[in-house]
Amino acid sequence: MPRPFFIRPASSDDSAALSNLYQRSYPELLPADYSDEVLAGALPLFETAQTALLSCGTYFVAECAETDAIVGAGGWTDLSPSRGVSGTDLGHMRHVATRPDWLRRGVARALIDVALASAEAHGMRQMSCMSTYTARPFYEAMGFEKAAEVELTLAPGVHFPAVQMTRRLADPCLA
Repeated sequence: MPRPFFIRPASSDDSAALSNLYQRSYPELLPADYSDEVLAGALPLFETAQTALLSCGTYFVAECAETDAIVGAGGWTDLSPSRGVSGTDLGHMRHVATRPDWLRRGVARALIDVALASAEAHGMRQMSCMSTYTARPFYEAMGFEKAAEVELTLAPGVHFPAVQMTRRLADPCLA
């Protein structure tokens, strides 16, 4: 049975649709795990598409096959979301989101699968992510393990509790 969505690389033309996706997803999904105070500072920063991600070639969108609406997004970069340069074989999952009415349909799993395959093809051997508390069980189901509890500084005075997680990718010598 074909999936009701397809995955493609994001482009700058997706900016408004992605911002809309984030504005629908994060305010609905995060309140179960975060206080109103934390979300008041963080949500405005989470809800805007990042231009650099849209043009990197390793950030993907899931589109509804019937309507072309973007129902999910996510990808990876070799730059840490905290703006640090990492090792040559360490990638970072970035800005993964699913529209709430598309949860539990395999969208996020498919996006992660595509992102991990892309990362492996680019020589990454380990992936890191800064997971929300809400997404931690999902990332664990995708093979990520908790490395540490962290507090991200999103902007001056805006702090966001998260979970740093890691996952090993295939070793090309063993494949």
